[in-house]
Amino acid sequence: MKSFNKKSIIRIANSSLIKASGIYSLTSLINSAIPFLLLPILTHYLNPEEYGIISMFGLLQSIVGVFSGLSIYGAIQREYFDLSSNEYKEYVGNCIIILFLSTACITIIIYLFSGFIEKISSINRNLFWIIVLISFYQFVISSLTAIYRAKMEAVKYSIFLISLTVINVGLSILLVAEIKLGYLGRIYAQLIAYIIIGTLALIILLKNYSIIKINYEYIKKALAFGIPLIPHALGGFFITMTGRFIVNHELGLEQTGLYTLGTQLGSIIGILADSFNKAYSPWLYEKLNKNDSGIKVKIVKFTYVYFILITIVSITLGLISSCLINIIASKQYHDAYSVVIWIALGNAFNGMYFMVTNYIFYVYKTNLLAIITIMTGIINLFLTFFMVKYMKLAGAALSFMIVNAISFIFTWYL
Repeated sequence: MKSFNKKSIIRIANSSLIKASGIYSLTSLINSAIPFLLLPILTHYLNPEEYGIISMFGLLQSIVGVFSGLSIYGAIQREYFDLSSNEYKEYVGNCIIILFLSTACITIIIYLFSGFIEKISSINRNLFWIIVLISFYQFVISSLTAIYRAKMEAVKYSIFLISLTVINVGLSILLVAEIKLGYLGRIYAQLIAYIIIGTLALIILLKNYSIIKINYEYIKKALAFGIPLIPHALGGFFITMTGRFIVNHELGLEQTGLYTLGTQLGSIIGILADSFNKAYSPWLYEKLNKNDSGIKVKIVKFTYVYFILITIVSITLGLISSCLINIIASKQYHDAYSVVIWIALGNAFNGMYFMVTNYIFYVYKTNLLAIITIMTGIINLFLTFFMVKYMKLAGAALSFMIVNAISFIFTWYL
């Protein structure tokens, strides 16, 4: 380990990686800090039950988002390294075609099953169209920012996401605190923000990065990348979100609101891990293309150091969580602290997962990830239900940590 000193770390993390990672981290910190500053306002004007409704709305949005565009925006980043400029534009154009078709199918399915969805989610069916529209624009924004990440244009990436967050939060304050629309104010703020930024992103995609010309080979290639990721994404979703569904079902919307606040604090670790991975993954693909065994060894050693650091940071966050909740939320939310350390550690394991799963994306073996996530998703469902029965809120969070650890270990082995 002596050979892996500071100079080794500096050599592997060259200036482009450090610069991009720093900008991504700053963007993530801003995007996370502003909503956290919003928490005192939301927890003042909304009771835990209303906060629970917002949480369940977010869960439905996450599910629909998996099927909007069929998870192919990852392919948009990956193909940037393999296609010529015109070929790449045509490829992106076909991904946009897939987005429109998949959104039409989703709309029909939600309409047909609206009664059932309303019953299990406690969300009024009149809000479902907002979920579909936000999910559509999320894919558009993700596609454009994926191109910016591939091109290492971190500043453009940051401008888009920070603008989205500022509009979202600003409108939330206006509609919730001033106009007093309650939880609907938060939902409408998200809708307006995504329409504004998403429309701009779509214009930029169509004008600069796409050629709308049907190419069945590109469609097949994009679907071959994205469709195996749907069960993978759903598995990841169930690992992350099953706790909220079960807490809502077993303990009610008020406890769901407390659990949501705790998970938001614990998700700070996930935000940091995700921001680093956004810079790390395109850098890693570039280095793997060189097939240099010396670089590969240094990457692996760097990965082990990362594992240690993210674990230390997550434990620290858990230990200070009670003080943080007292600062940002009212007294009725204090019990949320019991879940933070487990959520933080679960996100730490997810950050470790990012570090090892990039290799699987690199070799297009996404179908193998689907097997792991389906398996761990099933484990999570039963484990969370059992642990909530006996440990209430803390049980849901502990289950989240255990399942993320299992997912990381299996993916690392793979």
